[in-house]
Amino acid sequence: MPRQKVRIELRPPQVNGHPARYQSLWLLVRLYYAERTRTGPVPVSALLARFPGSAKLRMIVSRAYADYRAWGIEVGWGRNTDRDPALLELSGRSRGPFWLARGQAQRLDLRLDGKPVRLPQVADFLGPESAQDDREDPVAYVMQDVSYWNELTHALRMAKDGAASAAERSVAQRFRAAHRAAQDDFQAALSVLKESLAWRRHGQVERSEDALSRLQPYLLPRDAGPGLPTFAAMAAIAHAWNLYAQGGVPAAQAELARIGTDLELQPVIRYNPRVRFEFLNLRALLSKSIAMALQTVPLAERAEAATQAIEDLSGALRAAYEADSIESAQDVAANIGWSLWLFWTHGLLDTAQGPAEVVQLQAIRWIGLSEWICDRFGVGGGSAWNTVFLLRIARGTCAAQGRLDLRSFQAQTPLSMRRVVQATQPYHAPFSAAKGYTSWSNVARYTLEEHDAGHAQYGALQLANVLLETAWFSAYENGLCAQAYDAVERLGKLMKSLRKDERRFFRESLAYLPWELVAEAAELMPAAGTPPAGSYRPFS
Repeated sequence: MPRQKVRIELRPPQVNGHPARYQSLWLLVRLYYAERTRTGPVPVSALLARFPGSAKLRMIVSRAYADYRAWGIEVGWGRNTDRDPALLELSGRSRGPFWLARGQAQRLDLRLDGKPVRLPQVADFLGPESAQDDREDPVAYVMQDVSYWNELTHALRMAKDGAASAAERSVAQRFRAAHRAAQDDFQAALSVLKESLAWRRHGQVERSEDALSRLQPYLLPRDAGPGLPTFAAMAAIAHAWNLYAQGGVPAAQAELARIGTDLELQPVIRYNPRVRFEFLNLRALLSKSIAMALQTVPLAERAEAATQAIEDLSGALRAAYEADSIESAQDVAANIGWSLWLFWTHGLLDTAQGPAEVVQLQAIRWIGLSEWICDRFGVGGGSAWNTVFLLRIARGTCAAQGRLDLRSFQAQTPLSMRRVVQATQPYHAPFSAAKGYTSWSNVARYTLEEHDAGHAQYGALQLANVLLETAWFSAYENGLCAQAYDAVERLGKLMKSLRKDERRFFRESLAYLPWELVAEAAELMPAAGTPPAGSYRPFS
């Protein structure tokens, strides 16, 4: 295409000496103004604001692009401003946003009464609407097709129900459908961010990162929509989460430190309780990983990290309730209970908190609060973690190991069911007989049956923990029974699905069972391998 200058006369409207359609010329000048002021693509709301009485927006846009072709000017549309306009799909063109292809603005020679114009004169020509076109007409906004909100809501519902392998394709398609139906950058960015967060919650780190990479163009400074600073903060925290999920604790800490010192993101974290929850909750888990790095971090540093984790979890709990996010509240309540018990048993907290049973029951109260929220509000997503935490805390003072015979093993005294129910009153309803709360082995069995019947879908690590607790309590309450042997056998076969450091944890944990079960497990277990330096064993 020729690269010569295109002379544009604003009054009367002309291009290269020929009369020009005013609406086409106005939009071209608006694109030029956006390029010169670096305010990004021009949304369709700019046309609606300038020509509010027009009922034929699609015709205006179609005629304008026909004029641009005739004038030899390359103008694109859509959100991917790097694509060649010649390769863009025509469908959806009238929805915008509109932009000049690279190098086109330099070709435009704008004049007024034959004299070159300055930007203030261009703004005067465009009219006051040029400075206000990002203000949505509320009536026009709600008169848009609601298919975007339908698609996004459906995607969120499917993601909440669970992204099992059979459903992953459908979940991805739903989020992409929402993105395609987006009417503006806010909607497009929201759909991609929600997709990334959904994949993160289901452990799909690569998919989460892929969505974050697609989100980045919307977070550039030119996109100054009201929600985008929040999106930028959530995206950065999500990236840090993904680093943590991949075992990159130092990298995740560095990313959180960067977020915490970013002058644009600091106010978002301070004043948006939902973002503050995500930030503090992740920072607590990172501190927890340091506190539990038993072999690689000095005790004093681990104790300091444990205290920091408890402080951040407390802040996250307050933020969750401030944000009216009950699902976040149940999540952090469970983390508080489990972390409190872990840190106390490893000597990382002040022993002035009381004897073991006092801390044990307080930890269980937090787990009980989390489970009560799940039961009453229908949140939690069919997870078994609360049950795992509860069972492990209940037997937390049973530390005998070695070549245990069954009598020595059963001589230990886990916390009784009666004490747990008493401690969690009046919020003990989730611990009902219908859910197996007649004995600890029945609780474990019921939880395992939920997975086996397809009513819940546990990941490999979660299932391995359920099997371990099933083996322990079945042997404790019923001796060397079929249920205990079956749990050990299934755990052995599952080991190859776990990471090396996770396999090592389960091999060590099986040493607390009677020696007959330990021998059974030894025949099935793959080699433990060596965990990476500083690795965190999350359920030790």
